[in-house]
Amino acid sequence: MRELAFRSAIAIVRALLLTSVLTGTVCHPAIAADLKPRVIVFVHGIHGGAETWRAANGAYWPQLIQTDPHFQKSDVVVATYPTPSRHGQLSTIQLAEILWQGLKRQQVWEHREVVFIAFSLGGIVTEEMLLNHPADAARVPFLVSYATPHQGSFVANLAKIYDRDPLLTDLRESNDNGFLIDLEQKWRSTPSAARIHRYCAFETLDTAAGEGIGKYLGARVRVVNYYSATYGCDADTAPQRIAADHIGIAKPDGRSADAYTFFARIYRDHPIVDVVESVRDNKLAGLNVDCNRTNSADDLQVPIVLDPALHEQLLSAEAEFADAEKIRAISPPVVKAIDPNGIAHVSYSFKGQGRSLLLGCPTGHASIAVHFKIRSEVPARE
Repeated sequence: MRELAFRSAIAIVRALLLTSVLTGTVCHPAIAADLKPRVIVFVHGIHGGAETWRAANGAYWPQLIQTDPHFQKSDVVVATYPTPSRHGQLSTIQLAEILWQGLKRQQVWEHREVVFIAFSLGGIVTEEMLLNHPADAARVPFLVSYATPHQGSFVANLAKIYDRDPLLTDLRESNDNGFLIDLEQKWRSTPSAARIHRYCAFETLDTAAGEGIGKYLGARVRVVNYYSATYGCDADTAPQRIAADHIGIAKPDGRSADAYTFFARIYRDHPIVDVVESVRDNKLAGLNVDCNRTNSADDLQVPIVLDPALHEQLLSAEAEFADAEKIRAISPPVVKAIDPNGIAHVSYSFKGQGRSLLLGCPTGHASIAVHFKIRSEVPARE
């Protein structure tokens, strides 16, 4: 019976290998000038390709998104990398670099924001790639993985008995899987990666074998279990259950499918950010001076309110006298320093206009206006 179980599992693996055929279908922008603020990148799994995302009714997930007005500010790229159906020679680390190079050619890293939809092994390859390229990882606000075996899959344990593909070793289910353990430890300890939100969906149906003895036995198996598919993902967002097997989880048949709506919800919760620079003023009034005296300060602190929800940053500040009467400016106001929390440190000096026969000794007054240059991250409407 153990031998039959082995053969059934291998039959399932072979069926998975034959499910997706690389067609070279890629959605990407034509020229750099046409790039949208964000790009959505699809990354397939082991032995998959561009057709991984096509449902039985012909619905093609990347195209569903590309024609959905809710994603009008995002380009769509379908990534591919070489993972032959049998006897592959490349490890996950090698594929991660190949994937990065391919995305570079497709102008992905020229976008302001990059988000990922990753299926199965694609999630592991994507995480390895982002760890190796921290500057590009800084552009990634989140990734959504579907049935990614963060803790391996026992199907890989069986398959590697018959196939020496290094990917099957990387994906084996084992407490001593050094590759997956090291990947997760590096992710959590690397600032550029740890800030990226990870959201997960998991399969709820067993996958049927498609050929061999498994076909006659009607054998079925859960390729990636719940714990493996959800390990390491954001705790504040519940993993999404998808009523599909391992093959079908990446093939939504329309925009109402759970796989599609889950990503759409995550996308909506992380709106594209438009970086806007503006000038905001604050005027400090009530600076008085007797006619024959001087009013001065080396560190007058003038604040401006910054909105943390918009991640506002104070870039610079300039100061000038305003509403001045009966004074003589000795030293125009100068911003000597600015604090990141929104305070301009100003030095100034002015003197009263002096006595006169008609006015006697009038009191002078002035205000100091500070013009703050502020950068804000404003959520874009789609």
